[in-house]
Parts: sequence; structure tokens; C-alpha cells
Amino acid sequence: MSGLRGDTHNFGRRVTATRKRVHKPRTVFWEWLLLSRDSPLRRWFDEAAPGMFAFLPSLKFYKTEGDVERITLSPLRAPSTHTLSAIAGRSLALWSWLGVSDLHWENLALGLDARGNIVFGPLDVEMILGDLSLPTETKLLPDADSEVAAICRHSSGVRRLLPYLEKPISVSSLLTMIANYRNTLELLDHRSRDIARVLLGLPGLRNAPIRVMLRGTDEYVRARSEPVWPPLLDAEAEQMARGDIPYFFRLYGVAGIHYYGDRALTKHERIPRRGDVPTLDPILSLSRGLRSPSRKRLREEGLFAILGAFDHESFTGTHKSDELTLTLGARTVALKLPSGEELRSPRNRRALVGSVYLPCSCGEVRSVLVPSITTCVQARGTRDTAKSSDRVV
Repeated sequence: MSGLRGDTHNFGRRVTATRKRVHKPRTVFWEWLLLSRDSPLRRWFDEAAPGMFAFLPSLKFYKTEGDVERITLSPLRAPSTHTLSAIAGRSLALWSWLGVSDLHWENLALGLDARGNIVFGPLDVEMILGDLSLPTETKLLPDADSEVAAICRHSSGVRRLLPYLEKPISVSSLLTMIANYRNTLELLDHRSRDIARVLLGLPGLRNAPIRVMLRGTDEYVRARSEPVWPPLLDAEAEQMARGDIPYFFRLYGVAGIHYYGDRALTKHERIPRRGDVPTLDPILSLSRGLRSPSRKRLREEGLFAILGAFDHESFTGTHKSDELTLTLGARTVALKLPSGEELRSPRNRRALVGSVYLPCSCGEVRSVLVPSITTCVQARGTRDTAKSSDRVV
């Protein structure tokens, strides 16, 4: 039994699969780093914080370049809402802190592994070490940017959890999520130099492409039949002319946006660095111990981003957990931390984050993976069908 799915990149390459393996014709360095129990980073996690990151997939990576074990999980039955809320908070913290993005619901597996652990993690890790200041940038929470807000609400990764946490989730679940987000960030910030040393010691780190998305696949598909704005770059048109969806990347410590210039993938071309061309977002510095001014916003505004994503008009009053006290007023919210410090924010966070609650339930499935064809029944009564592009199920 074999499978073939997804867009073609880099001279006709695409993901293929057999019953037990997935072959990805690109680097799997970042997936190995985070999804293999044998990677130095995963071993560090296990020693520094036993059990905290047990929700990560543990896949086998083969000597054949690009070959990864196909994920095998059982659907969840009746998971503890407390446990699932804690996993959600830790996930939001980990991926935001490591600068991992593109964590939409099609890229996430949710289920039970052979050891009985709840697994909630990505199938693909291609975009990493971004200097993120909000968890919305991971795509786990809906980005409020007006140009992408609607699609981000539909595809936000945490919606995978809603069938088990319900709509709306309980305030106690929200407090658990926020507390675990905060505690996980605290650990990562405290041990950031140790983590940076682990990464700096990895052979191949500086040669592993970090994918750069200049525009969505849907825009490239549309460009085949009509003009798009901004117009295609020469590097995009060149790749589309050979039948590929354009693929760009950066290398850690190397300037510029690159793409492959030959079929053997040994020649790197680069987009011009001057003129009306895209610019790269900031990347985290390993030599500085992964520290960044944006970490403060991630700790504080990130809490309110989570609150805003899961807030509901039925939430009122003051609610306490072992660690936090949350007071929900008509216009403001206050969060009292264990230290006694109180953070306040306007309750309306629509400029920061979108709500995860939608009238439809597309993506809110109890299967391990979101089906490759998902039919969305919109509030207006029409049906839109979305097909996944790069994912092997």
C-alpha cells in the first residue's frame, strides 16, 4: 500500500508514503530535532523537565534521507479536560518560544500513543527559530490580521482540541491552559542558554534549510490563471514554469532568501536583496542564548492572547486556581499571578487575536488527523470544501 499526495516542489519532488514510512524529499532535520525521542533536544527535555513535553510525537527517523516513521496513534476516548488543557498551554508556549509556525489544524496529530501518552504535535516542522512575540504567529491561535483573519480562524491548530474541551471551554480549563503556558515559558526562559548550547552542538544545523513562505499555495494556484498582487517575483515565476509550487528557504547565520537552482539541489540561488523584494523576519540568536526583547511580550501579551482566543460572553466574575486568579469584567480582565503581581487588559482583544469559536465545526474532529477533504458548513448555509495540500495521512 502506498500513497501520494501534495504539491510538487523543487523540480517535481513531492511527499510519498507507504504503510509504515513517509518520504519527504527535503530536510527532516527540524522534525528529527523535535519529533524524535533520540534527538539531543528531546533528551534534554526529558532530563530537565520530566513529563512536561510527553505530548510530543516520538517518531523513528531512518538512515534513508527524508524517511520518517508514519505516525500511529489511537483516537482519544474521554481524556481529562485538565490534562488536555495543560497540554494546550505547554504546546502554545513551546512552539511560540522555539519560533515554530505553520501549525494549522491539518499539520497536527492528536491521539494516544502506545505508551498511553496523549500526543498533540505537528507532522511537519519546516519553519523554526522565528523571533515570535505572540502565540498567534504559530497559527495555533487565530491571527487577527484582517487579510488572513477568516482563514486563520478556521485553520487555527487549537481547534483540534475543541471536541474534547467543548465550545466554549470552561473557565477552569482556561486557567489551566494559561498557567501551563506561563510555567513552560518560565522554564524555557530560565534554561535558554542551555537549550542554545544543545542546538549549537548539532552537526548540520547551519546547513538545514528553514522554509520561508512568501505567499500561500492558493495564491500560486490562482496565479496560473490570473494576475496576483504583489506580482510574482522572477524566482517564483521560474519555479512555477517548471510545474512547481515555489519553495524558498533561509539558512541559519546566512543572509538572504534562497531557492534551489538545479535538480540535484546542490546549487543555491538567492532573491535579490535590493529593490521591491520580500524581507526576512527576525530570527532568534543562538549566540545570545535564544534571548530576545520579544520574550516579555510573549510572556504577558501571550497570556491575554490565549484568553482572548477562548473568551466567551458567558464568562463572568472571579475564578481561582492553585496558581492564578482571573477576574472577568464587562470591559477589562485582571490576572493575578502567584507572585502577587496583577496584569490588566481590555477584555476586547479582537485587534490581537481571533476567537476559536466558529458556527461551523470543520477541523473539529475526533480522528487522529483532520480528513484530507473537509467540508465546512458556514453559518450562511453554503458549503465550502477545503483540501489539504502537503500532508500525508
